[in-house]
Amino acid sequence: MNAALAGTMERARSTFSSIGLGQKVVIGLLLVGLLLGGFFFFRWITAPTQAPLFSNLASTDASAIVEELNAAGEAYELTDGGGTILVAKDRVYDLRLTMSGQGLPAGQDTGYALLDEQGITTSEFQQQVTYQRALEGELSKTLEALDGVNSAVVHVALPEDEVFVTDEAKPTASVLLDLAAGTALSGEQIQAVTNLVSSSIQGMEPGQVTVTDAAGQVLAAPGTGITAGAGDARSQVEAEYQSRLAANAQQILDRVLGPGRAVVSVRADVDLDQRATTSETYVYDEDTPPLSETTTVEEYVGGGAPVGGVLGPENMPDAAENAGGGESQYNKESTTANNSVGKVTEVVEGTPGALNRLTVSVVMDDAVAGNLNQQQIRNLIGNAVGLDEARGDQIAVAAMPFDNAAADAAAEAMEAAREAEASEQMWSMIRTGGIAAGIALVVLIVWLRSRRQQDVEEDYEPLELTDDMLAELDRLRVSSSREEPQVDNHQLELEAAERQKVRGEISAMVSERPDEVAAMLRGWLTESKS
Repeated sequence: MNAALAGTMERARSTFSSIGLGQKVVIGLLLVGLLLGGFFFFRWITAPTQAPLFSNLASTDASAIVEELNAAGEAYELTDGGGTILVAKDRVYDLRLTMSGQGLPAGQDTGYALLDEQGITTSEFQQQVTYQRALEGELSKTLEALDGVNSAVVHVALPEDEVFVTDEAKPTASVLLDLAAGTALSGEQIQAVTNLVSSSIQGMEPGQVTVTDAAGQVLAAPGTGITAGAGDARSQVEAEYQSRLAANAQQILDRVLGPGRAVVSVRADVDLDQRATTSETYVYDEDTPPLSETTTVEEYVGGGAPVGGVLGPENMPDAAENAGGGESQYNKESTTANNSVGKVTEVVEGTPGALNRLTVSVVMDDAVAGNLNQQQIRNLIGNAVGLDEARGDQIAVAAMPFDNAAADAAAEAMEAAREAEASEQMWSMIRTGGIAAGIALVVLIVWLRSRRQQDVEEDYEPLELTDDMLAELDRLRVSSSREEPQVDNHQLELEAAERQKVRGEISAMVSERPDEVAAMLRGWLTESKS
């Protein structure tokens, strides 16, 4: 076992000593990279998966929980600006139970949970204030459930109940919304906020709710409804209507002229006033019998003067001549009928959204629209948008040269950016492939050289050297290790000539069989060291 290990180590040491300095550096860098990769891979594999312990924490609660985790020696990580604490996934529930046992997170009791803290000694004023706080807390939670609302603060003003007051004050409310970045509430959403608040409080109307955002912009106020801060409903309806009509007309022009060759602009005047009309109509049917009928008949037949005499002064000279006399006859008949009359009451409510007037402007590129019939274009666009000339709608069609310099510059910039990105990706792939190919080539060269040296050692055969060559090589080996004194005589000159001849033969052998000579020299060096 030890001999085999020693032999393996000796071969490894011999192989390592036979390679060059550059190869040693490359092998060292490869080993270092392999070790670093293994280290980071091991850390990634063994790192625990983290999960949120608590989210949306107040700064005080986060500080208290972090202190407890530090005291317990638990690993954690803070994210979301310190509002979220991440811990190992397998420790989440245990730590939550531990923190709950210590009253963390403390938070703040809001909503109807405040009513649980009242005792029998609570005064009527305290009960009223606590109820108001609970109502405000519940409304805040409700509004925070809306998309785009980070937090909400609601204040409610409830009037006191009085017995001997005819005109009671109405409750009011104010809402402060902290919206997420880039979020803007539409008119319908603001209306939903006011309806939610007003419907939750008895006797409150939607018009008594004030809504503002965190920037101090009034979104809704009493007496004004939804303000410009929340977006004008009329403008929103008109913009949507105009966009839909312009899209219909633009689709036709793009098919005829090509994309970017025509522009359509639509202006719509939308009537958003809401009207209600009530009309009453009485209907009489002659075939229907009357409900009641009364007939009165008067008849007078007499021979004397009528009662009362003749109008005028009684002392008139001809009063006696004008006095009535003789026979008289008087008939009078009157009928009163109460007929059944039908009554029709009609209430008509006008729905907002009627179109008062529509104007359309069409501009085409003169380069492609020169031969087109503008009247046909006018008719096509008019049908696409529902143009009604009787209503006062107008359409204007013109052909003008377009300025495409900005569009061409933008297209060139996009093309240049696309080419630069493609070139960067290509060079990145080339660099990555070159590095990989270089590493593979170095590994292949090292492996081939090691295999070649192993083959040389396995295929080594002892050199067939003459006695003179062995003696000369032995003398060179010995003379290289110690210095011998020189003797100047004729015999030495003959021996030097002989040695020169042998050296020539050795040089020829080195040139023809260098690997075998090198292997033999390494063996001699090993023997001399041992």
